[in-house]
Amino acid sequence: MTNRKEKEISGVEPYLMAVISSRLYAIGIEMTNTMIRSARSLLLSTCRDLSTAICDFNGDVLMLPPCIPVHTTNMSLTVKPLIDRGIEKVKPGDLYLNNSPYFGNTHHADYTYIAPVFYKDELLFFTSAKGHQADCGNSIPSTYAPNARDLFEEGAIDWPCIKIQENYQDIEDILRIARMRIRVPDQWYGDYLAGVGSARIGEKRLIELCDKYGADTMKAFIKQWQEYGKEMMIAEIRKLPKGKAEYWVRHDPLPGVLPEGVTVKVKIDIDPDKGYVTIDLRDNDDPLPCGLNESEACSTANARSGVLNRIDPNIPHNEGAISRIKVLMKESCVGKAKWPYSSSVATTNVGDRLICCVQAALNKLFEERGMAEGGAVQCPAVSVISGKDPRRNNEPWINQLFCGMTGGPGVKEHDGWVTYQYPCTGGALYWQTTEVMEQRFPVEVLEEEIIMDSSGAGKWDSAPSCRFILAPRRDLRAPMTAAYSCDGQINRPRGAAGGLTGSSSAAWKYTIDQGMKTRVELSPFAEPEIKIGEALVSESSGAGGYGDPLDRDPELVRHRVREGWTSVEKAYEVYGVVLNAEPELLEVDYEATKKRRDELKKDGKLREELRKKWLEVSWRSKKLPINEAWAQDFYNSMKEQHGEEIAKSMIKEG
Repeated sequence: MTNRKEKEISGVEPYLMAVISSRLYAIGIEMTNTMIRSARSLLLSTCRDLSTAICDFNGDVLMLPPCIPVHTTNMSLTVKPLIDRGIEKVKPGDLYLNNSPYFGNTHHADYTYIAPVFYKDELLFFTSAKGHQADCGNSIPSTYAPNARDLFEEGAIDWPCIKIQENYQDIEDILRIARMRIRVPDQWYGDYLAGVGSARIGEKRLIELCDKYGADTMKAFIKQWQEYGKEMMIAEIRKLPKGKAEYWVRHDPLPGVLPEGVTVKVKIDIDPDKGYVTIDLRDNDDPLPCGLNESEACSTANARSGVLNRIDPNIPHNEGAISRIKVLMKESCVGKAKWPYSSSVATTNVGDRLICCVQAALNKLFEERGMAEGGAVQCPAVSVISGKDPRRNNEPWINQLFCGMTGGPGVKEHDGWVTYQYPCTGGALYWQTTEVMEQRFPVEVLEEEIIMDSSGAGKWDSAPSCRFILAPRRDLRAPMTAAYSCDGQINRPRGAAGGLTGSSSAAWKYTIDQGMKTRVELSPFAEPEIKIGEALVSESSGAGGYGDPLDRDPELVRHRVREGWTSVEKAYEVYGVVLNAEPELLEVDYEATKKRRDELKKDGKLREELRKKWLEVSWRSKKLPINEAWAQDFYNSMKEQHGEEIAKSMIKEG
């Protein structure tokens, strides 16, 4: 017969499960706040390009506070190298640094600090704190190197899960190497301390939790919590229809390297009986001679994120749950890019297209939380800017912008999120404050505003595009460099369920005194120097709309016209909404609107001509060279979404 003590430790009662899980969540929040409050770079302290996690003694994700999807649904991969090379080597007081995409990390810019947590000489947890560096030692002044043919051209230091502290003390030789290879060593060191502090405060709080409940209870909790996540996810998957679907998207060409761009293909299999969603990425091209390859961690996280975006968000985000989303991959550009292929841009660009590809493929199987494709990324408004600051003895400075980029897709029952930014961040990043950025760096923001008629139209509109204009301050006479990887100039994000395609992105500059007539187009992947008297212009990519625009609530159309997001002309021609302009706040003429919508639904040719017109209006960027293979893919995409006549016209004119 089982004695009382064995009963107590064999399982954890439900109320205590809730208490401990809430406490672990709070510890994750404290870890995150520690990084935010103590980091030196604006990238971490203001934009919050960081994430934390608590993993169990197997290295599996146990608890995720609010964080960046591409950072965390793969965190077990980042921690596992410690276990694979012998857990007996891990000691209390150790701290490890992993930024290697070849050892389970995302890309070289994401420094992940991992602390093993021992309680009475028994390893129970790992804390993990990941932060995107303002500079990681790349050969160009950017944490993204799209043109790098391999790791060596990329230039970043690769830290393959190495020990950086022992007995709670820094290993000074490691820090000396890092400071010599980073353009802004003091800023880097401040962010290093923030990451270390985050991992250590998590360690301290977990030990306190063990003091309160004991090691046996915590081990029982870990087992039950993972099982609970698994059962919750299985139950959710069983609500989904059984079926298979395929989808593809295309990333823009990389001039001189990838004239056809990068095609991302997914095959999805929902098996409610077994409780699995399987995402097959194996039908993708070999690794590419550039930095656009996906790392294993990014392929895993981005594929899983596309599914998680479509299901109940209340499911625990632990390994027990997310392991029910299986990701099949091989060594390819959308899979595992092994050493020495570069994965410098793995977290964004192709990765963002992968998320959109997965969540759009699911539209073919079920409508709940249906989503269009999100905005393409890395326009100059989110470039890495750098230079020298005359106010500080010409010391070098570098920081990534997170400003005028929108990108939120139309979602069933919801318009697109304006500050969504990247699919891979899911709206978790904060826009930089203009005043703080102008105080910190020798730059000035000339414009940051919504572009009229740039939303992907639908029953549920996408977020509009944003125009962002940045210039070096004239009085300081210090030019700046802006490195970016601007996708979405050619392959615009597609709508879903009858929604229209999003608008194109653009990158250009002009001479301020002479005005916009001096516009000079910039390469979509570049790091141009912006001289004194010049301004850099970014127009972010719009996302796709969801649902037929003729089904949109006329009052929502009126509201967007009032706000200056939609013109009266587009309201009439695309949404079929007739507005009376005499009242100060405008007014919907419902009788005329019904008549207009009936006319558009009946006259397919007229509607096709108008949809084509507004597709062309949102085609703002220059026409880059295309080849026959790209043209065929673009034609197929336009035909599937907008019909054969529009597809032929867009190819002919584009």
